[in-house]
Amino acid sequence: MNQSGPVYLGSVNRWECDENDHLNVRFFGQKMQQTLEAGLLEYNLVTPQQLPIVRRSISSQHMRFIAEARIAVPISGYLKILSVDTDEFTVLVELRNTGTDTVMAAFVYVIEMSLAATNQALEPMPAYAGSRGIETKALTHSKLNLAQSHAAGFSQIGRGIIRTDECDEAGSLQPYHYIGKSSDSMPNLWARFTPGENERGKGVVGGAVLEYRMDHHGILQPNDRFEMVSGILSLGEKTQHMLHLIYNVETGQCVVTCQAVAVTMDLVARKSMPIPDDRRAVMENFLI
Repeated sequence: MNQSGPVYLGSVNRWECDENDHLNVRFFGQKMQQTLEAGLLEYNLVTPQQLPIVRRSISSQHMRFIAEARIAVPISGYLKILSVDTDEFTVLVELRNTGTDTVMAAFVYVIEMSLAATNQALEPMPAYAGSRGIETKALTHSKLNLAQSHAAGFSQIGRGIIRTDECDEAGSLQPYHYIGKSSDSMPNLWARFTPGENERGKGVVGGAVLEYRMDHHGILQPNDRFEMVSGILSLGEKTQHMLHLIYNVETGQCVVTCQAVAVTMDLVARKSMPIPDDRRAVMENFLI
């Protein structure tokens, strides 16, 4: 993949890091989106005028977070085509540590639009990308309206309004902001798991997402109010398989479903750890 050269070069800024002192998923998503769009233009697969269509046509993103991206790490972004059908195509976007060539994250995008003829060879999915612990298809929870999600046991963890500066020139919320809204909302869920420990970054126990799947069912636009609800599908020794639903408050429509596999993290040792018993007891109340 590296032989064709990077289509994106950047680095990790201090202000892009979270309480775990590594690149926040919002900015992983932002750099992935830059790589996706730059790569499609680089290989003459779309025109600049088609980029808003590309953003609106993303039906799913499967995200693997493989290695931490710490402050000042140099980043190279690569794109390869996995498949092309009549009305959709699938691409793999990678972010690598420029110095070590270590893959830090791999995102698979399914985009529902016709692709211009291309001489780019199709490549197989590498072993480090693709699904490990998440369903490879969208879950049916997207059929629940907002009121039904509350009745089903989902907990409200995020609310807000979409700003114009978060949207692209066509008036659609930028794709990376959906995972950003999820990241912003998560402390409201973590706070319920650890009552009395409501400040992010305080203490030695944190969390890190390993894998994420986001399926798009609608679009948020400027001045739309949104609400995010969340529940837990299953608990492992160290892992939590969570499901988040993002809604348009006015319509009650689910616009995004997000599955996430996260681990409890020892912030001192920088490695995963078993879920503490007291936290597990609380988390079991959020199983759906």
